[in-house]
Amino acid sequence: MSVTTEKSYTQFVPMMFGIPMLFLGVVSLNPHRRRESVFFALLLSLVAVSMGAGRLVVLAVHWAAGEYVNPISLRLVLVMTLMSLVFVVIAHLWRRRRTRTLAAIAKSSQDSPPEVPADPDKLDQPIRLDAESPANPPNFSDNPYQTPPIVDVPSDSSKTSFSRSKST
Repeated sequence: MSVTTEKSYTQFVPMMFGIPMLFLGVVSLNPHRRRESVFFALLLSLVAVSMGAGRLVVLAVHWAAGEYVNPISLRLVLVMTLMSLVFVVIAHLWRRRRTRTLAAIAKSSQDSPPEVPADPDKLDQPIRLDAESPANPPNFSDNPYQTPPIVDVPSDSSKTSFSRSKST
């Protein structure tokens, strides 16, 4: 990466932020973990922006004092800081939009009253708050990571009853 023989720890800082960001990006491919991984990537990017800005200030002070500043290190830290800043803005907008959408969905589900069965014999059955019903099964093709539930309805009640016989 560097054509000079001078070693600088500043050149390794972007790599130390890039590897966890890559890992969090792979984790966010799972829809069930996306929210958490974007949150941690956002925190990591905020740390990268603050550390990068601090290092840029230090390098600018050295440059203003007339000392030699490695241009490759300066460019790497500048690019890391700008890329992290762009990610912070995009991730923040995504999280805010997602939070608003989830809040609207929750509010709309609270506005509609749950279905209460009119038959007293059906009162001990659970009340469904969503649109799932035997006539309208849930669509599991939206999420490839979620497996559909296995519903095994026994045809004969004698097959499902398990009784222990006491042996003497």
